[in-house]
Amino acid sequence: MGTHDASTTHDGRYEIGEAGRRTVVEILDGRPHITGLAGWATDGAAAIPAPAAGIATISADGRRWTANDLLVTGLDASAHAITIRCDVGTSGLSLETKLVAHEATGVVDRTDTLVNEGRDAVLVSRALARLPLGRSRYELYTQESRWSHENQGSWSRLSTGSVSLDHLPGRPTEGATPFIAIRRAGEGEGLAAHLLPRGNYTIRASAVPAMGDLPFGLLEMGLSDRDLRLSLGPGSAVTVARLLFSCLPDGEPHSAAPGLHRYLLDTTLPAPKPPPVVYNTWFDQFDRLEVPRLREQLAAAKEIGCEVFVIDAGWFGKGEASWSSQTGHWQENPDAAFCGRMSAFADEVRSAGLGFGLWIEPERIGADAPVRAEHPDWFIPVGEVARIDLDRPAARGWVKSEIERLVTTYRLAWMKVDFNFSLGLDDTGSELTRYYEQWYRLMDDVRSAYPRTFFEGCASGGMRLDLESLAHCDAHFLSDTVNPVDTVRIGEGAWLRLPPGRLSRWCVMRSAGPAVPRYGLPMARAPQTVVVPRGALWEPAESVDIEFALAAALPGVFGLSGDPASLAPPERGVAASAIGYYKRHREAIGRSVGHLLTPPRQLSSREGWAAVQLDAGVTHIVIVYRMGDCGSPPAIRPRGLDAEFTYTVACGFDEVQTDERVSGGELAHGLAVAGRMPPAHHGRSALVYTITRAQ
Repeated sequence: MGTHDASTTHDGRYEIGEAGRRTVVEILDGRPHITGLAGWATDGAAAIPAPAAGIATISADGRRWTANDLLVTGLDASAHAITIRCDVGTSGLSLETKLVAHEATGVVDRTDTLVNEGRDAVLVSRALARLPLGRSRYELYTQESRWSHENQGSWSRLSTGSVSLDHLPGRPTEGATPFIAIRRAGEGEGLAAHLLPRGNYTIRASAVPAMGDLPFGLLEMGLSDRDLRLSLGPGSAVTVARLLFSCLPDGEPHSAAPGLHRYLLDTTLPAPKPPPVVYNTWFDQFDRLEVPRLREQLAAAKEIGCEVFVIDAGWFGKGEASWSSQTGHWQENPDAAFCGRMSAFADEVRSAGLGFGLWIEPERIGADAPVRAEHPDWFIPVGEVARIDLDRPAARGWVKSEIERLVTTYRLAWMKVDFNFSLGLDDTGSELTRYYEQWYRLMDDVRSAYPRTFFEGCASGGMRLDLESLAHCDAHFLSDTVNPVDTVRIGEGAWLRLPPGRLSRWCVMRSAGPAVPRYGLPMARAPQTVVVPRGALWEPAESVDIEFALAAALPGVFGLSGDPASLAPPERGVAASAIGYYKRHREAIGRSVGHLLTPPRQLSSREGWAAVQLDAGVTHIVIVYRMGDCGSPPAIRPRGLDAEFTYTVACGFDEVQTDERVSGGELAHGLAVAGRMPPAHHGRSALVYTITRAQ
């Protein structure tokens, strides 16, 4: 609640949130300032220099409006929420800023909305939420993200000037990710900030210089101001920023991840669907689909426990032209793959007891897609391909009807919705906000109409893996690199922004046979060598411990690809055991928050130990990875256990109980890893713990 100074309307200090995690709004001379956020304390309103002051910066009709121009016209305050309404100078615009403090997690949710209350249209060219940070020297944690190298975070010094996070148009996690953490150099305290993009975005951290004093830190976030020319008609409104903030008491970004996950699962993301275990054809022979071979993979997938069989790219189009040039022509290829008889194969899949699934890339229209020639006005060229003009009802209706036709014709249990290109510049001036408003509405409508179909998002792996995108699909693919070491490392960075149970991962394997001798054994007795891709392609492949590969795919939506038909019976048995484990715990995994029990490391770090924990309340899954030749394991201390309760501990995919009941307090001191870790084969191994609260 707040104190109120009656001398000036609304002037005073308003606070929300629990003790130690306060968010503070000060209104001085009718102008609002945020001087505390999720426990991060800044200088008082009177000490903020003019270039950093105010809650937003807005440019409209060629004029810039800043702190002195934002005058409070209305305010609602309760114990957990503050809503501020301001006039934006004489522009005819009003700004509504709503701050909500989530008691259970400490997350603060901020939403900024612009409304045109005037009689004429207003052209908006900037609308960025502001957060003054205070006088200090700062360090920034940001993530580089590129194909097969997603979510690679590092700290840098903010010495002077500004740092802006850039991404490709419409690809919000290619380049940077919409996430930044800030800490005061040498002090440890920090703040994590996440933006939920609906279109292109801007995140800018600045060191505002001050004569003879430390620079003043300023964070600005919201709709991209690079090419923004957004026309707001009278009475219309647009959300220009939705932001989530968490305090980092120790200055490390992974300390805020569990609270963020819980907040997202409780308030933002739709309730999870229990995901079936999927086999996808891509890493068998990529786009080469041969029915006899697919039948072999179907039989193997059924044997090891897969529940859905998905046909990836290569099933559509015409003739020998590449699949990538024919996206948008969603008809069976009469000359290749199933030769027009895919429905019969789908029936075979269902007769085997599995659901049938398809890959599609609905937003990209290839150069050879007939629909481009038939309806050229429906599409906007982006290099050699085109995107759909979703502002056109006929074009929007066509793509929706194509998705629905595929779902109904093939009775799809799973649809993989990919996105392999940049959307290009937006000539409407909306920085793709109008495009994404229509696209997400379309996907929401389809998912609502077909609740029994699992819709998996993908974007060359994780190039559109942001919180807003995740809210409009049932799960999203983590990365196109399926090397298990890469999967662990990329997953660590993803957990800083996203809850683990919504991220789909594949275990991709094939057997090279008894091709590699084992010391002490003749070649006739050499064991099977299982190999995995080194990245997003098979060349070069590398040998792997099969349990390590399976465990790398476990903490999320578990899937397989590759050549399971090549696996020998012992290896199939291990895969079946891992799938059985996942099925027993998938509901818990889907609602879990994630703890990184070891700090996230770069993709280039292929040695050492890594440990993660999936916390579903009653059930906790801890996975310890020996990433390469390394010394003794560090202390692996589970989190979120109640010291007063007792727990059972089991090891491995078969959940062999290792301890009698143990108190949460004892387990918090560390798990006994050294004596239970399997021996390293090919330098790596993994161990899965299942910790269950006793009844």
